[in-house]
Amino acid sequence: MNADLFANSLSVIDQNWKVILSILVFVFWGVMLVFTVLKKLTDQYFTDMELLTLAMGGWPVPALLFSVVILLFRAFVPDPIFVIIAAMLLLVPAGFAIHAVWKDVSLKSIFILLLFFVFVFIRIGFVANITLPSYFDSAEHYRIINYFLKIQSPSKFMWPTTSYYHVGYHVIVAAFVSITRANIGQAMLLFGQIVLAAIPFPLYFLVHRAVNSHVAAFLAVMLAAFGWFMPAHAVNWGKYPALLSLLLVQFTLGIAVVKNRWLLALSLFTSILIHSRSIILLGVFGAAWVFSYQLRGNRKLLLMIGMTVLLGTAVVLMDKNKTFGPVFEPYRIWITLLVILLPVSAARSFSRLISFSILALFGMLAMSLIPIANAYTLLDRPLVEMILFLPLAFLGGVGASRLPKAAMLLFAVIIIFNAFTRYNFSPSDCCQLVARDDSIALDWMDRQLPADARIVIAGADLNIDSFSAPMQGTGTDAGIWIMPLSGRVVTSLPYFTDFGSQDIYQSLCQQQVTHIYVGSRPQSFQTDFFQARSAWYEVIFHLQDTQIVRVLGCGVE
Repeated sequence: MNADLFANSLSVIDQNWKVILSILVFVFWGVMLVFTVLKKLTDQYFTDMELLTLAMGGWPVPALLFSVVILLFRAFVPDPIFVIIAAMLLLVPAGFAIHAVWKDVSLKSIFILLLFFVFVFIRIGFVANITLPSYFDSAEHYRIINYFLKIQSPSKFMWPTTSYYHVGYHVIVAAFVSITRANIGQAMLLFGQIVLAAIPFPLYFLVHRAVNSHVAAFLAVMLAAFGWFMPAHAVNWGKYPALLSLLLVQFTLGIAVVKNRWLLALSLFTSILIHSRSIILLGVFGAAWVFSYQLRGNRKLLLMIGMTVLLGTAVVLMDKNKTFGPVFEPYRIWITLLVILLPVSAARSFSRLISFSILALFGMLAMSLIPIANAYTLLDRPLVEMILFLPLAFLGGVGASRLPKAAMLLFAVIIIFNAFTRYNFSPSDCCQLVARDDSIALDWMDRQLPADARIVIAGADLNIDSFSAPMQGTGTDAGIWIMPLSGRVVTSLPYFTDFGSQDIYQSLCQQQVTHIYVGSRPQSFQTDFFQARSAWYEVIFHLQDTQIVRVLGCGVE
C-alpha cells in the first residue's frame, strides 16, 4: 500500500526543498522561543524533553505574533525595508533565545528533533503529484491567504469573510508566503504535513507529567501519530486550521500544568484565533478534569464504570446513525479495543486520569449533539472525528504505564507496523477535486478568459451533521478553484443541472453567465447535451476529463 512512500518523500524534498527548509526554520524559530520562555519560567522543574515537546505545540504563538506584525509592516513599507524588518524580527529574538539557554540544554533532547524529522519525512510524501490542496475548504483558505497578501494599506482592510473562519491560520501562512515568495498552494500543502508531523509530540509532556514514564509517554506519541488514520486523514478535507489548532489545544493544556496565568491567557487567545472551536474543546477538557477531581474513593470507580457504560451506549446509538456513524470509522480497529482495556492494569494508580479521559471522550461526543442557532453544533462531526484520537492516545499512554517496558515497546512497534500495512499515506480519492486535466484547464482560463467572465461551476448542498443547516452550493469539482486562482466571478448550480432545459438556459442569460466549467469528478456537470444544443453552447477547451463551454446567444460575448 505504501510501497512508493520513500520515493515520494524523496521526490517532494527534491522539488520543494527550499520551501520545506523555510517552513522548518520558521517552526524551529517558534519552538526555540517558546522553549526558552518555558525553561526560564519553570526554573528546572521540568525536564528539557518535556519542555521541548510542549514547545512543539506552542510554536504557533510567536509565529502568529510575528505574522501580524509582518503583514502590518508589509502594507505600508517598501519591499527592501520590509525584508530588513522581517529578518530583524526573526534573528534578534532567536539570538537572545540561543544565548539564554544553549549551554543548559540536555543532549537527550536531540532525540525528539530526530524523531520529528522522521515524522516529517514520512508525512511529506503525501503531497507528491498533488497540484492543489484537497477539498473545497482549501480553496477558501487559499482565497483568504491571498487576500492578506494583497492588502496595500491598513486603512483599506476589510474582514475577508462573512464569518470568523479561523483567520489566525491564514495570517501565519500569508506572512510566510510574503517572506519566502512561495506558491500559496504548495505552502499550504507542505505546511499542513509538517504541522501533522508535530501534532503527536505535546502528548509526551502530558503523559510523562501524568505517569512519570518515558516509555509510556513515547507510546502515547506513537498512538497519536500512527494508531489511527486520524488526524492524518483531515488533510484530505483541507482542515489545516483545525490541525494547527490541535497543537495549541495541547499546548494550552500543558501550560495549565505549568500554571503560568499570562502564558495560559496568551495560549488560549492564540488557540481561538487559529480555530474558534478550540474554546469548546478546552472547555470540555477543563470540565472533565474538574469533575474527575471532585470524586473520591468508590465514587470514582463507580463513575468510571458508569461513564464507560454510558459512553459505550452512546457510541452504539450514534454508530447506527448515518450522519454520526462516520465519527467512529477511524476507530473501529483492534488498537482502540486494546487502548480501552489497558487502563484496567492502572485503574488503582491513575483512576483520576482514566476518569478524565473517559469524561473528555463523552464530552466531545455530547458537544457534537448540541445545536447553536440554526446552522451549527458546538462541535461539528468532522472535528469530533479527527480529535477523538487525543484522549484515546492519552488513555493508552496512561493505561500502558503499568506494563513492562518491553511490552510497551512491542506495542509501539505493532502500532507502526499496523499503520504502514493498513493506512494509506497518499491522498484519498474522495477529496481530490483537481486532476491533471483540471490543472491545465484552470491555467488556460486564467490566461485566456476575459477578466469580466462569469462562470458556472458544479455544486451540491452538503450536510455535515443532523443539526447544522446544509452548506448550500458547495463546489464539487475543480471549478471551486477558479475564483481564488483567477479572481473571475463564479456561481454554483447543482451538478445534475440539465443545461438542455429552456428555463436553465434563460436563467444563465439573465445572470449574464459567459462560461460553464465541466470538471473530472463524478459530481461534475454532464456534457452529453452540449452537442444537441449547439445554438446555445460552444466547447472552447477540451481535454479527456475537462471542458470549458461558452454560453452563446445571450448578447454577452
